Amino acid sequence: LKELAEAIEVHRLMKDLDESEYLNRFHRHRIVFKDLHNECFFREDEPPQNGECYKMLAPEVKSKKAWFFFGDSQMGKYFNALDYPYIITSKKETDDLRCGFLDYVHLPRSEEWVYPQYNQGPAKFGRKNHFCSDVASAGNRRFESDSTEGSNFMELLTVDFASDVEQQTRYTNTTQETATLHVANQLQLRGLTYEDSVCVVNVGLHDQKLCESKSDSHCLVIYVTNVKVYLNLLYNVCGSIIWLSTTPVRDTHNPNYPQRNDRMEIMNEKIREVLAKFDNGYFVDVWERALGNTFVDNAHFTQDFYDNVAGLFSSLM
Repeated sequence: LKELAEAIEVHRLMKDLDESEYLNRFHRHRIVFKDLHNECFFREDEPPQNGECYKMLAPEVKSKKAWFFFGDSQMGKYFNALDYPYIITSKKETDDLRCGFLDYVHLPRSEEWVYPQYNQGPAKFGRKNHFCSDVASAGNRRFESDSTEGSNFMELLTVDFASDVEQQTRYTNTTQETATLHVANQLQLRGLTYEDSVCVVNVGLHDQKLCESKSDSHCLVIYVTNVKVYLNLLYNVCGSIIWLSTTPVRDTHNPNYPQRNDRMEIMNEKIREVLAKFDNGYFVDVWERALGNTFVDNAHFTQDFYDNVAGLFSSLM
């Protein structure tokens, strides 16, 4: 917890640094650079255990006790499709999908909700409704299995931006800090360490709401810088960090939506490069698999896509 507090302080100090100074400090703060790029392409045409993603991840994460999933409604759909391999003995869900985050994690609200900076969310609903999320259909939840060998559990936490101030507490300034503190608390409560945990992460779709009135290059710098700080926080509580690539959208030139596929492909490549600098980071590319699926709205797909991707993680649990 002391290391986590130090990381949160670094997070606060580094938010406004330019890119070169940020990288310099980022390198010094517990990051180990590696030569190998731990990445894989998820494909549908093979059982999970035969695929390159399973073979990459299994030696590091197979049968870990604590699995955390961080993201928006897309991550929620992956989570809901999981076939958990243990008998569930208890579960917990937030009472309010949009505004129940802090009640769920049992952390006190900040006395005053501080508005976001230009490079932070929320951008829509959460900006007008304090301590609520922009995303409407995710919601925190946890499923747990108790046995004589201890508990295994998986948990979904709604984090819809790389940096946002939706869930501020007396101890934290951002949702990312709050989620990290919650993970640390859950591990400590069960006598576990970061080595027992796996974190599956994605943000990207909602971050493009911050691109309004900004150039694509400026928008990209904001996103990548925020992700670096976010990952640096997670590094303190996650034994392994698995980043799922952001998926394409259907209407890539619709003025009613901020998402652009050409921009998101670049975003994915940049995060692939960032993650390669972590000794515990893995990049799972689902972009091409998603393109081959049927959309049900601008950003979401038919259920078989989520079932396929969730099958990979179910087989690793």
